[in-house]
Parts: sequence; structure tokens; C-alpha cells
Amino acid sequence: MSFIREERTIAATSESLFNALTQPGEIARWWTNDLTVKPEVGSLAEFRFTQWGAGVLQFEVAELDQDEKVRWISRQGPPQWTGTSVIWQLTPIHNGTKLVFTHDGFAQIDKVYESTRGNWDYFLDSLKSYLETGKGTPGMPLYVK
Repeated sequence: MSFIREERTIAATSESLFNALTQPGEIARWWTNDLTVKPEVGSLAEFRFTQWGAGVLQFEVAELDQDEKVRWISRQGPPQWTGTSVIWQLTPIHNGTKLVFTHDGFAQIDKVYESTRGNWDYFLDSLKSYLETGKGTPGMPLYVK
């Protein structure tokens, strides 16, 4: 199986980062504002990118460890995402938080995998910008479609 792994050092507390990954009003500031999310294990989170022609992503919230870890399992999206896991691991460091992001379980490296890698890179930068400056770039990168 193939995976995507990205790391970011973010000048924000692990509590702030955890909230940005779990609270609907915060997710809307860096990913998409067309969403339905409940920060509860077992709930289904839905992220809609239909205004950009990219469809709907749905994840089961599989794990929430306060200020430490968030794990989702893909339930709807590109067929290559079926059953993949998205893991956000948070570690407090001096002057911020280290984020290790992993999207795991791809059967092969293909065009969708490469687009997914580029998209996550874009949105992780948006998340970092939101937490450090108050301004993220939610929406859809132009190269995604």
C-alpha cells in the first residue's frame, strides 16, 4: 500500500490545531465552507466541493484524542480513496505544534494519488496559514479538477 505523508511545524498550540481539525466553523476557514461535521467518534463528516465540480468527500470520524490525534476513514470520494485513512498526529514543540499528516491505504500510485498529494499539500499550507495569520485559502486548487 502507498501513502502520503506531510509534516508541518505550525506556530499554534496543539489545542488550536485540534480545534481547526474538528470544529466546523474552523474547518470552513481553511478547507471548505460547505460541510457537515460533528466532532464525535462514529459520526460521518461531509465536505462538499460541488461548486468547483469536484464532488463530495465523506469520512467516518474514527478517532479523536484531544489535542493529540484525529483519524478519519474515507467513506465517499474518489474510488481510489475507498477505505483509506487520514491521520493528523499533533505533537507540542517549542513555540508551536508539529503536525504529521498521513493519508494511508492507496492501492497504487496513479493520477488520483498524485492529485491527492498536491491537494493535501495545498490544504495543509492553508491550515498553517489560517492558524498563524488568521487567513486560510479554503476552496479548490485550480490544478485539481
